[in-house]
Amino acid sequence: MTTQRTQIPVDSFKIIVEPPQERFSTACVTIHEDGKFIMNGKLSRLLGGSAVQIRFTETCRNMCVFETDREAIRFSKRGARTIPDLIPLLKNKGIVFPAKYEFWYSESTGSWQGEYVL
Repeated sequence: MTTQRTQIPVDSFKIIVEPPQERFSTACVTIHEDGKFIMNGKLSRLLGGSAVQIRFTETCRNMCVFETDREAIRFSKRGARTIPDLIPLLKNKGIVFPAKYEFWYSESTGSWQGEYVL
């Protein structure tokens, strides 16, 4: 039995599948329930090995990270560090683990700002 094939003009195919966003195109931080604070490749290339200050808004839904020499936390070159004190703070604000924050650079503040994403 032979299957009959119908030729369809290319312009009849209207739905275009967009390429997926590259996994490492967005700078992000993931905080695990054991306190591991891990920057992805994009952010660790920029801040890994640096002394930074980490700040949160009252709701902990936004975070900023910037290089400083005061009250600094030093990260490994690959952008990882265990910070167990973050866990109770984030849990009390209803943040679910692993907590992921997507970052962008704010030129006006000179800091990397992140927003909690579910």
